[in-house]
Amino acid sequence: MTSTPPVPPAVPGAWPMVGRDGMLARTRTALTSDGLALVVLSGEAGVGKSRLAAEAAELLEAEGWRISRVMASASLSDVPLAALIPLMGATRQDITRIGADTATLMAFARDLAAERRREGPLLVVVDDVPQLDALSVAVLAQLASAGALAVLATARDGEPLPEPLVALWTSDRALRLALEPLSLDDLDALLPAVLGGTVAHQTAVALHGASGGNPLFVRELVAHALATGALSEHHGTWLLSGAPGGSRALDELIAARLADLDPAAREVMERLAVCQTVPVAHIVEPPLRAALGRLEQAQLVQVRPEGQRFVAAIAHPQYAAAMRQTVPTLRRIDLLLDHVARAEGAADRERDAVRIATWRLDAGAPGDAALLTDAARLALLADDFELVARLAEAAERSGGSDPELLLLRADALIKLGRVDEALRALERARTLDEAAPADAHRSARILTMTATALITVSGRFEEALALLEGAPERLPAAARRLRQARARILVGLERPRDALAELALITDAGTPAEQAELAVNSVVPYLALGRSEEALEATERVLASGDLDEAVVPRRVAALMRSVVLAQACRLEEARSAAADALAEAIMVDDALRARQAEFTLAAVHISMGRLETAARWAKDAIAGARARGPAGYEPLGRALLARVRAQQGQRAEARATLAPVPERLIDDDSLVLLAWAWVEASEGGAAAARQRIAERTRLRVASGDLDFASVLALDLARLGDPATAAELLAGMAEESTAPVIALRARTARAMADDDTEQLAAAGEAWERHGYLLHAAETLALAAEAARREGRAREAAQLAGRARTLAERTEGASTGPLAVGEQVEPLTPREREIASLAARGLASNEIAARLFLSPRTVSNHLQSAYAKLGVRRRTELATALGIVPIEQSA
Repeated sequence: MTSTPPVPPAVPGAWPMVGRDGMLARTRTALTSDGLALVVLSGEAGVGKSRLAAEAAELLEAEGWRISRVMASASLSDVPLAALIPLMGATRQDITRIGADTATLMAFARDLAAERRREGPLLVVVDDVPQLDALSVAVLAQLASAGALAVLATARDGEPLPEPLVALWTSDRALRLALEPLSLDDLDALLPAVLGGTVAHQTAVALHGASGGNPLFVRELVAHALATGALSEHHGTWLLSGAPGGSRALDELIAARLADLDPAAREVMERLAVCQTVPVAHIVEPPLRAALGRLEQAQLVQVRPEGQRFVAAIAHPQYAAAMRQTVPTLRRIDLLLDHVARAEGAADRERDAVRIATWRLDAGAPGDAALLTDAARLALLADDFELVARLAEAAERSGGSDPELLLLRADALIKLGRVDEALRALERARTLDEAAPADAHRSARILTMTATALITVSGRFEEALALLEGAPERLPAAARRLRQARARILVGLERPRDALAELALITDAGTPAEQAELAVNSVVPYLALGRSEEALEATERVLASGDLDEAVVPRRVAALMRSVVLAQACRLEEARSAAADALAEAIMVDDALRARQAEFTLAAVHISMGRLETAARWAKDAIAGARARGPAGYEPLGRALLARVRAQQGQRAEARATLAPVPERLIDDDSLVLLAWAWVEASEGGAAAARQRIAERTRLRVASGDLDFASVLALDLARLGDPATAAELLAGMAEESTAPVIALRARTARAMADDDTEQLAAAGEAWERHGYLLHAAETLALAAEAARREGRAREAAQLAGRARTLAERTEGASTGPLAVGEQVEPLTPREREIASLAARGLASNEIAARLFLSPRTVSNHLQSAYAKLGVRRRTELATALGIVPIEQSA
């Protein structure tokens, strides 16, 4: 379900300030330093200089400073001292009389500043200081130099400061702080606060790319996207459809900066706006070359290397968009064709084949199919899938009907998530190939790409497998490719042993690139069989070799596989980092399929880490992305992960609602969906039915050889109340596999079945050591309950305290095993605060002074905490609370 709610109240009002804490602290420190008279905040227009200056002024005002705000402007710059009337408390007539004599003016200003300063330190905030009139600047510089006040000023990049202020630098009385645009992480934190909900990471990336991190541009882009419906909510996640567009206000702001361009500079900007990038060597006219240099110096144009030459582009995407809107259609066509002629007449025209084809296409003169097809192939090498699809489609319209062209287009469409279009293109390619077969490899590529599309669009694995039935025998020259495609499908059908058997039929060694491809395709079967060492060795060998054929298996696919392998090897932080890198690359090249896979992997890794709300965020991204961009097959998988998370958080209604749109047949067909269903059922009182179906599915997965997910099912079977069956199933899996995580699952299930305090505590410590917060918290809680039943109250309290501390870091977990540990009395907030400070090494009198309590009160709270945690001395508090003492952390 997709809805477009009203614009959140935060959007038109003041946005929260993020990513500026460090700069705010530096500004405050500079202004409060002895001897510093002037701080200038510099940066591009809209970067937030005025906002930061206002925040710094408010901070100092709260500390007792007197603040005077001066707004410089072009309209007042011709009126001497007009801007300083608020500071000097004088009327226009007084200023005219006093300003007639410079000495009198300075004396008056100095006396007034001294008088104001007696009431507290005085700060004058000047916004846009280069616009201040010369006399006002001279007065402020003199007063600042004399120590009568401090000045906090803002100035745009590239604007020279007035001479009296520059003079302060020679005496080390001034400091310039450059304010940088917001980072992607800053925007990832800002947008949810503004929109009031989860924001897809890909939306943050798109807005960051379109705005360059400029806060003003971000604000206008968001406002415009909300107004047009381009930014809307999909299942609780804000998602942007299409490229971000600027609002009228943003266009006017940019137009004002571009209004003063001279004719030559404007022509260069127009050429770059319509062509996007232009080789510098193609701009040969002296006036245009000179204008290009001026534009680069003004930071409106960026000149960057491209191989052995340089290309020019407008520095900011919003400036390019605004400039493009000002170019009339006929002039745009003329400019494009002019640069086509320049490129075609150059000695290195082959290097610009993609540019030439794109410019021709944009000008409405696309040229012949062969040119467009060649350009599409080159665009594919650059991972520009949108351009590949566009050029290939244009080639078809120009008369191209080659199966190779259709394959090229289908490949790009699959990566863009437009799988239905890809299937139609592949059907046409197959018809043409059957009518006039060229070679086995082309026929095999059509079959394998069609199979990939089928399993991607809606999990049509059986149909894909049937498509390839007998194909290796019919097309023996391409058997290697076809068997690897069959192996991938068999893994999806939860048949990893059959997948490895299919790969074993490939007996020829092949080229290094083919060996790398075979190694990549063996990783997932190894993973499923719990053969972690072989899987990890295969991925690392491939990523280190450089022999991977990017046209067959992109390196980002191998990197994403490595993330899953690392998770199975209990190296969760490395797994998270690898998946995040894979997502960043997928977004950069607009590979929707890999982006969904990376989002799904990030959700799964964070579930393992026990960070449930973060896992929910990535699952929502996968769901929203699958609905808006595709592939559609990732929506039910994302819903399964999200429903499982919500059930483990005790959010039963949302868990049920999340799973409701998933077809019931998938509960039988997909173990991930079954697991989500089981958690939802158990949360609503149906644990017995859930356990039965999980046990049945676990046995099936073990029989097929998929030990990895079978072990996940089995451990959850134990967590849902049947540890005995789980322990029995996991014991066999642990013997057959080498995966550390399967061994740990088996160890945990056995400890749960035996209800053994020492085994449970040891398993909990192992989970914690490897970063599995929720499993650690649950197992330690069960250990606490086992100790309590055995009458070991002190040990039970200590274990329960550790379990509770870990549970607090799981972002809302509320599972059955955690509830067991709640029978031990928890610490009050004050007891936890005091115990935490004591654990970090603070003495009782230090704690008392910090919290404004008496030492006796601190001692009483500590004694109560000791009793509840089951400890006897301060040195045991850190372990009980999961805290590193100050002396150790240092």
